[in-house]
Amino acid sequence: MKLSILIPMYNAERYIEKCLESLMFQSIAKDDYEVIVFDDGSSDSSLKVVKNFSKKYTNILIYTHANRGVVFTRNKLLKLAKGTYIYFVDADDFIAHNSLSVILDFALFNTLDVIGFNTVVTHHHFKTKSKTFNENKLKLKIVSGPEYLRDNKNMRIEIWWYLIRKEVLEKNNIFFDKSDYDGDVVFTMRLFLIAKKVAYAPYQVYYYFQSEESAMRSRDAISKSRIIKYFIALIKDFSILIDGLDNKNIPYKEEIKNNFKYRRDSFTFFTISKMIKANINVQEIRANIFELKLANAYPLKSFISEDYKSVKYKLLNYLFNHKRLLFTIVKFNNLFKKR
Repeated sequence: MKLSILIPMYNAERYIEKCLESLMFQSIAKDDYEVIVFDDGSSDSSLKVVKNFSKKYTNILIYTHANRGVVFTRNKLLKLAKGTYIYFVDADDFIAHNSLSVILDFALFNTLDVIGFNTVVTHHHFKTKSKTFNENKLKLKIVSGPEYLRDNKNMRIEIWWYLIRKEVLEKNNIFFDKSDYDGDVVFTMRLFLIAKKVAYAPYQVYYYFQSEESAMRSRDAISKSRIIKYFIALIKDFSILIDGLDNKNIPYKEEIKNNFKYRRDSFTFFTISKMIKANINVQEIRANIFELKLANAYPLKSFISEDYKSVKYKLLNYLFNHKRLLFTIVKFNNLFKKR
């Protein structure tokens, strides 16, 4: 088995068939890849939709359990996977037709630990155009994971950007840690820290679907607070990774640490911005800032860089780093929005 495509599913009845359809339109022999759908206790018709669709394709496997969350479900999927490579796909997203085979063959031929590619955000479930990648023209630079981390400080942390050799995860005991978000940060960065062979293919493969009712776009107060908590948990994980680097014997350690600090502070900066825009009350923002300070993610020390060096960012960075000014801005913003 060359590839296991792993899908944690929860209440995705409107999207899962489109997702599975895109995965069946791949120029890979059906015996060479499996699609494992693990239903995380959906309360809608998701499971029924998958069962009906799977009657046409023998390489679609279905499992289910009572709702345990995405982290638990992802770990179960990892244990079930039989493929040399694994690839996580979200149930409401989809893949460009015939886009995986050349990338997979390149990874197999070169025994890559990780191969990445492009993702685009879409608000529509349109018909996916077929890709005709030429295997003979696929000449990619292969580097170590630490080298990739050194040279790509803005690399994506979401796991659906990467095909991963399963043996690397097993030998290094890499799995998803229990977290208040989906655990991508620790999983992805731990993988790259130990990966020996990494490549990036500049091809559009993954379509990340954002609906208007997406949790990350919701406008009600409870959802906004939940989103903030999600990012604070992510920021805490970055701090844990940064602290853990001191005990690791890896090349480019200081460069990687600086990149991690920059990335963590970027998340902190934009999380504070989200809190202000979300009209969250001062007491809740105080509590969140306190959590960020405990995680050594506040005040911001590494945010201002080549990416964010304009006067606007420098001014906001100064305001955010001074709590009196920050809370004054929050109070005036909340007062203005009430009118």
